[in-house]
Amino acid sequence: MRLTSIEATPFHSLRYWTSGPGRRPRLRELPFVHAYAKGLPERVRSLVLVSDLQGREYLSTSLRGTERLLGEAVAEELSLLVSLGDISEISTILVCGDLYDYSDCRKPGGTGPVEAVFRSLSEVAIEVVGVLGNHDTLDFESPLPSCVTILDGEVIKTSFGMQIGGVSGIIGDPKRHNRRDEETFIKIMETCTCKRPDILLLHQGPEDKNRHQVGNPAIALSLETGFSGFTLFGHTHWPEFPLIEIGDGQGLNIDTRVVIVKPEIP
Repeated sequence: MRLTSIEATPFHSLRYWTSGPGRRPRLRELPFVHAYAKGLPERVRSLVLVSDLQGREYLSTSLRGTERLLGEAVAEELSLLVSLGDISEISTILVCGDLYDYSDCRKPGGTGPVEAVFRSLSEVAIEVVGVLGNHDTLDFESPLPSCVTILDGEVIKTSFGMQIGGVSGIIGDPKRHNRRDEETFIKIMETCTCKRPDILLLHQGPEDKNRHQVGNPAIALSLETGFSGFTLFGHTHWPEFPLIEIGDGQGLNIDTRVVIVKPEIP
């Protein structure tokens, strides 16, 4: 898969609460944007790409969100957009992690369970493939639907024929949640890239030195020299130019975005 264009103006947005400093929730807008790609399998009508949905749904009667995580509200919104004909049937949703926020949005950086998001997304797509962020937990005693796959060092072939690899977590102190030292993280990532998947899912992604956008330089170097596929990531927000050329491949930062990828119009 190779992206040929991303529309600059969102076609839709969704209000939500997210934790802010000083125990004060912030009201934000989540943009939904269209993108177009070459090389999608013939049966794929659309792909949905999401990451860093750290928030709670907005209701006008609520000051601090509700019990539903933002990702659950996004799933409902996607279902509505499909029913209205605004987007095509969703073949696959690709998730790059960090889906949790406290129910009262009291403090940034909360860590907690995100099964509800994956279950909700599974109801609006044929399959869901993702990695976990450094703020996500799963209850592995409560299995996810069979159409949901969480990756951490594996490469799978989807029902539509795409090869997708992924690494959960970030580079950091291994004593902390979903973190690995740099050498271990890169080694696991390269066990994926050496299998030449079409798409690589990461939570933490490469830096963009050309535009001074924050990311990890070791991840960037590995991708520049050893991977020609398409890399999706989040973790740090890039307000502009989220699509980069990296080596012979591409990278897309989808932090706090919903990107709907459709086949390029001939």
